[in-house]
Amino acid sequence: MTARRNKAKESLGEFARRVVRRNLRHFSQEEKAVLRDKDPEPLHQMRVGMRRMRAAIETFGFAIRLPNEANDQAISKISRRLGEVRDLDVLLAKLGQLEGLDPQILRTLAARREEHFEGLRQTLRGRRYTDLTNSLGAWTKRPVFRTAAELPLRPALPDLLLPLGCRLFLHAGWEAESGEILHDLRKRVKAIRYQTEFFADHYGPELTAWIGDLKTMQDELGGLQDRVVLREAVGEVGPSLAKLLRAEEKAFAAWWPPVRERYRDPAFRQSVREMLARPR
Repeated sequence: MTARRNKAKESLGEFARRVVRRNLRHFSQEEKAVLRDKDPEPLHQMRVGMRRMRAAIETFGFAIRLPNEANDQAISKISRRLGEVRDLDVLLAKLGQLEGLDPQILRTLAARREEHFEGLRQTLRGRRYTDLTNSLGAWTKRPVFRTAAELPLRPALPDLLLPLGCRLFLHAGWEAESGEILHDLRKRVKAIRYQTEFFADHYGPELTAWIGDLKTMQDELGGLQDRVVLREAVGEVGPSLAKLLRAEEKAFAAWWPPVRERYRDPAFRQSVREMLARPR
């Protein structure tokens, strides 16, 4: 009962501190495994943790005052290094399953991956990353808040979440069938998914289901960009790869129209707004 009561009275600032601390732990605990480079999963988890930290700073920036070292530019550079290696890991895994692929393509991509990993290694051993993690760790112990941090969390939840839904619904990608705008929509979906996940414990199963919907959309839209990168990396597409790409494109062409129509439907949009306006 006490824990429930304390949670109900939690301030916006204290909640933000918990989120920052959790996401700092998420990415920093993977550092050693990433540098050992024996398994691609720690790198993936570190990248997700950095993305979540960036989402946390965007979400709570109006209520917390982080150190200068914990700035968006530093996080963005580190995330970009992680992303360069992660994208090649995914590409190599996918191509490695195909028959009849020119082995030179895999060797070229592996060499490129090694080059990018060396850049990542230098970044994780560099001052920017050290300053980022040290400053965030110090802040979680002695946080500096803005005035808005004193607000109780629960009454503020609709004010935090409703604008996220509006940003999603107003994106131009819902009018598109293909093209670069869908890649931009995916980035919007991904950011809103991470931001919404911070508050899942304060809502019911409807929000959890919607977060799962956003995750599926993120993955499906991400496949569009993956196919663009794959074609650029491989150049001439052989029969086995062409067959795989056609199958993926056909599946996306069947999946996207009903999803797009649902998110354009005023009744569906209103149901999401009503859900976000009612924390439990």
